[in-house]
Amino acid sequence: AATPGQVAAAPATTESQREAAALLKGMADHLAGLKSFSVMFRAGYDVVQSSGQKIEFGETRRLVLARPDRLNVEEVASDGKRDRVVFDGQNVSVLDADAGVYAQAPQPGTIEDTLVYFVRELRMRMPLALLLTTRLPSVLENAVRTIDLVESTEILGVPAQHIAGRTASVDFQFWISEGRSPVPLRVVITYPHSPGQPQFWANFSDWNTDPKPSSTTFEFTPPSGSKQIPFAVQ
Repeated sequence: AATPGQVAAAPATTESQREAAALLKGMADHLAGLKSFSVMFRAGYDVVQSSGQKIEFGETRRLVLARPDRLNVEEVASDGKRDRVVFDGQNVSVLDADAGVYAQAPQPGTIEDTLVYFVRELRMRMPLALLLTTRLPSVLENAVRTIDLVESTEILGVPAQHIAGRTASVDFQFWISEGRSPVPLRVVITYPHSPGQPQFWANFSDWNTDPKPSSTTFEFTPPSGSKQIPFAVQ
């Protein structure tokens, strides 16, 4: 394993680097190959102030995914604000429960198609969207420049492997569960080229790789009294 606090800055040629690359690929292949899954994660992210001070905000997200075209995400921000995002194979719907408003846009297609539309066209946030796509293995394979094994650990409650790597734009760390179902237990992403080098982190829990969604999980019915508004970019 790498010396604590250090990662390699070379291609995957050592045993430690090859092991880390295999761990990342195993996790990516596993997630991309699942027909459905549900998970909850608690996340935090830095917002760098004009003074240079970093302020951390947070959120919890519970999501249920069923390929090829169903996704439900429920979010609670650190200030208590509640949102819901639903892809039902025909439309993408976003609810701001506290403001009592919602927006909808037609978007038939796969989860991959809808995530691209949601993030790039509608300019909406979907943290860790890449982990929800079947493109995850190929994107990581092409993007990762260095990678190494940091340590084996049980600090998150189960046996896991901690790996660290770099792409051209971010530094990343994954804590990946051991066993036949390798899933991320924690991720940390650092943006070294941005002022203040802010971080995003997420801790995952309640993984279920064979969920049984109800008939209403991927249905969107506006709450009584809510008002429909357009997406800002529309």
